[in-house]
Amino acid sequence: MENNTLLINAMPAPTYNWLKMNDAPVKVPAELTEGNPFVTRSSEVSVSAAAYDEIMDIPGGMGYDMDSLVQKSGADVLKISLGNGQKVSSPVKIDFNYTCDANSVNAVYIDAAPDSDVTVIMDFSSEKEANGFAALQTKVRIGKNAKVLLVQIQRLGNGFRFFNDIASRADDNGSFEEMQLVLSGKETYKGSRTDLSGKGSSLKTDIAYLLKNRDHLDMNYIANHIGKKSVCDIKVNGVLRGEAFKLFRGTIDLRKGAKGAVGNELEDVLLMDDEVINQTIPVILCDEDDVEGNHGATIGSLNEDLLFYMESRGMNREEVYEMMAKARIDSVVSKIPDEETKSLISKYLEENR
Repeated sequence: MENNTLLINAMPAPTYNWLKMNDAPVKVPAELTEGNPFVTRSSEVSVSAAAYDEIMDIPGGMGYDMDSLVQKSGADVLKISLGNGQKVSSPVKIDFNYTCDANSVNAVYIDAAPDSDVTVIMDFSSEKEANGFAALQTKVRIGKNAKVLLVQIQRLGNGFRFFNDIASRADDNGSFEEMQLVLSGKETYKGSRTDLSGKGSSLKTDIAYLLKNRDHLDMNYIANHIGKKSVCDIKVNGVLRGEAFKLFRGTIDLRKGAKGAVGNELEDVLLMDDEVINQTIPVILCDEDDVEGNHGATIGSLNEDLLFYMESRGMNREEVYEMMAKARIDSVVSKIPDEETKSLISKYLEENR
């Protein structure tokens, strides 16, 4: 029975309360069990269990209530460790196959030592009609000159509610890259906070989503520029159809001391039906002179001239929209450095057209 309410995805700098976009109060099940992910790994990677105390110093993107939920659940933290200079040649894959009516929680910790390099691919799946609740928190520590690429694919049931929280901290010249695909799921709440603590540290985020019917997607992305010459590049591409709802909060915080930092944020949303609801809050906070912050958004339906041109070439309006929607997903899929994962996504999209 759902009887606990969490306040998640709070903006670092709230806007007007009457807009009801500052945060998201969400009910969660009172009792949660630890999920059982399947990890595919090579002998190169050390995988172990850790206590939550080991990652408490990295705040999550969804906020205190999410941190508290995971900590109080008592779930072990799945720890992936890389040694100094370790370059992992093939992706580490973690599969979360949720069962119907599951109420589960998991935590993952990626500890990348200086000069290391790893790609981690997470696949969240369930039966098409599955209901349930799942929460995952991933925390990433990126050492000097280390590189971490995190790929997440969401293929959840039509009645599923999912919390997906990411938190990372990067030292000097540390690089963190996120690729996320939301392909299905009734309610999705995503948070991401990256502390670019080191000089020359960087964040690159590529997000793509397909929402239909009454799907609900709530996102909160925060890039904290703390180190000098730190860089972030946040890109979001999405498609809304039916009566779908999407809220994106994107905050670039250029803090005192982050001289030479550059923050970029760009969103592109395709609205395929009149009943969809799209909300976007791009925020740039600045407490330093020698910095650069940019944000932009393209939101709307397809240009009538483009539609006319494509229709004159034999395509109907629905086919044009489907092609453009697929292009937004493909723009992210093409960057995934694993052919097996690309094939899985292509097959899923073909079967769920």
